[in-house]
Amino acid sequence: MAKLNWDQVTKTDVEEAIRIFDSENPEHPEPRSTFLLYEGRKYPAKHIRGMAYMVHFGQEVSKADFSGGLETIRFFTKLGFDTQYTMQNEKSHQQKKPSLSQATAYVLSAGNNRNTVPAITSKKSCVDKEKITIPVKGVIEQKNALQLLMNRIFGGDVVCEKTYPWMKTPGEITGDYQALFNALVAYRGNKDFAKKNVTLRCDFVCESRKLIVEYDERQHFSEARRLSLLSYQDIPTVYDRKLWIQACADTQAKDNQPANRDEIRAYYDSVRDIEAAKHGYSLIRIMHGQINFLASDAEIKLKSILQMKDEQPATSTITQNRSDDEKQHAPLKIGLYLQTNDVCNETDFKKAMAAVKDSDIDILVLPEIAYTPFEEEMKNSDFLNNDEIENLYRKTLDLSEVIGRAIVICNQDRYGTIMSIYANAFASDSETSCCDYIKHTATSYSAFEIKNYDQYAEEVFTPILYRNYRIGLTICYDCNHSLFSRKYGLNGVDIIINSTGGNVVYDKWFKYNKARAIENHCFTFTTMGGPDGEDPHNYVFGFTPEGKEMTPSMLNGVYDGRRNISGGIYIYDTSEYDGTTEEDASIDQAETVNKLQTLFIPVANIDSFIARGTPITDQIRVMKHGEHHIVMCLIEGDDIMKPEKVLKLLYHQALKKYSSKKYLIVNMWKELDINYYRTKLSLILKVRSMENYCAVILTSPSLTKCYQCGKTRNAQVVAAQDGQFGIDLERAGGPETIWKNKPGMMKAEWRCNVEWLINSLTEV
Repeated sequence: MAKLNWDQVTKTDVEEAIRIFDSENPEHPEPRSTFLLYEGRKYPAKHIRGMAYMVHFGQEVSKADFSGGLETIRFFTKLGFDTQYTMQNEKSHQQKKPSLSQATAYVLSAGNNRNTVPAITSKKSCVDKEKITIPVKGVIEQKNALQLLMNRIFGGDVVCEKTYPWMKTPGEITGDYQALFNALVAYRGNKDFAKKNVTLRCDFVCESRKLIVEYDERQHFSEARRLSLLSYQDIPTVYDRKLWIQACADTQAKDNQPANRDEIRAYYDSVRDIEAAKHGYSLIRIMHGQINFLASDAEIKLKSILQMKDEQPATSTITQNRSDDEKQHAPLKIGLYLQTNDVCNETDFKKAMAAVKDSDIDILVLPEIAYTPFEEEMKNSDFLNNDEIENLYRKTLDLSEVIGRAIVICNQDRYGTIMSIYANAFASDSETSCCDYIKHTATSYSAFEIKNYDQYAEEVFTPILYRNYRIGLTICYDCNHSLFSRKYGLNGVDIIINSTGGNVVYDKWFKYNKARAIENHCFTFTTMGGPDGEDPHNYVFGFTPEGKEMTPSMLNGVYDGRRNISGGIYIYDTSEYDGTTEEDASIDQAETVNKLQTLFIPVANIDSFIARGTPITDQIRVMKHGEHHIVMCLIEGDDIMKPEKVLKLLYHQALKKYSSKKYLIVNMWKELDINYYRTKLSLILKVRSMENYCAVILTSPSLTKCYQCGKTRNAQVVAAQDGQFGIDLERAGGPETIWKNKPGMMKAEWRCNVEWLINSLTEV
């Protein structure tokens, strides 16, 4: 194929190509699978793509010089267009798009309504950041029409201007509200907006579904609101936060009666978001002009925003705001196939698939480097070649169709790239049909080495949509690093599935996957392959969003408590989730004194030790200690539960100039709930030391603890001796120890994209 510069072809070029196509109706091959959707019409995608190249460069391009199929789908998706892709077996193949493009799609579609209300307008998708314009007129008519529609949809179960005892502004600025308050004060210096204990009304409420709908008019899109939305990114929102932020930036509404009215309105809107999430309500915001509620298709579009299908609320985009009861109404059964080396063959595979076909499993998960009928074809493929991936998608979809279930498979290509493929041959129009995930760590070729990794990451970490759930994939050692799962977590996943190669230490995989469940408040499931033997190191794991270990059943045998039976298909049912927690299994781990002690920290006066460091930022101090620089990362309270808060400090750019760095995380609590410590915090602190290869100190009025990572990445609880914690600095090397050249595991050059990914966790 010729080398073509597609990056310079713009959306305007494509729209001009469409205009030419409509006016000239040129001859073209009829497309079989790949279509461009534009203003209600279907166009031959590959042909339009070639015409757009001609429009931009004035040079005709042969269709033999570029690929159709998924490559062309990705080209149009990147520009913000909608597409349709159909596999040869006639099952819908919806390639995942970045969530921002999906949000933009319904804003643009609003422009087709030409009845009574001006629509939000945008010449380009939000990815291109062209201006969104929100209309001023028609608010009363539209809100009245919305109320009528909601009453029809919910059978009259809608209340307007409803209040709750808990839907009020806080009496004290702490926790999640501190960053919000600081952001709004920094805007114009005003502090009077934060009135205490003000009861807030909700525009529309359907109590039976724990649903709140807020109708945002133009004045809600101010600079104050943009700043507030950026300040509580750890709180999940049902609506598209990115779209709201862009609308605020574009609109810059101002209401100076009184002078701080913008701050007050932004504060109240933010409180509604935060309190709804905390109390298990789904708060959906609708932008004025987003839908014409007097149009004939308004009900369909409203149901789409409400995530409803067949009169049932589809909660795939609102999972972290759902109540526990709601989650239990639509349980999933995840089948984990422990396909170890003994059963990694055609005969055992057929026997296992026959059992799956006759079961009620929803999703079947195979381990890393698993056997499938097309295993050799995977191993001889190039996972970065679009045509070859398309072929593997097709085969995985065929397998999904044969067994009657969605499936996750995993193998490596001829270059050592390891990939998981998810396929659902029965996907509805709103569900993901196929997608893939490339392994980042402990691999010969990492996803970090992909050109334009940032674009790849924004796509690959967009959750899989299956029924009412959002799902993420990781592979083996990727679960050892919080940033991959957290990227999914901040996108609101309900489930993270990990395919592992096996022969790993049970305790480490238990801790890592339990931590991923707790910090992302989602289910985590892991199955393994690899070698067998008398003492096989292959297991299955399942954890609830509270980090409680789940108990499986077995499809092809009787569950007897063992989770390492070769060939076993273990079934985990999400209806087991009851919202309860369990104590850290290692809560009573023995404390030990380090044989090598090169840094001493006084147990009773940790503040004085911290004060010896030079402040680099509010949360980072650096202290010279012999030939080393001790980096102290100060994390307050339950921010330790949020990986992005920790990673942002460990990888801070201001630390680049220091040599021989050794890392210490200090988690400081003003008041510590001992039950919280015993059920969640104890485990998380150990994992923070393990995954970051550093020392961790817990300090509070009631409890002080010290943890270190062992040389084999196990967790040590350090015993105090003579009133001091003796730290072994050889085991506190942090990022520099992790991202160094180690064949088949890590490369120092990957760190650049590691840091990009960390930054993306803290940016909108």
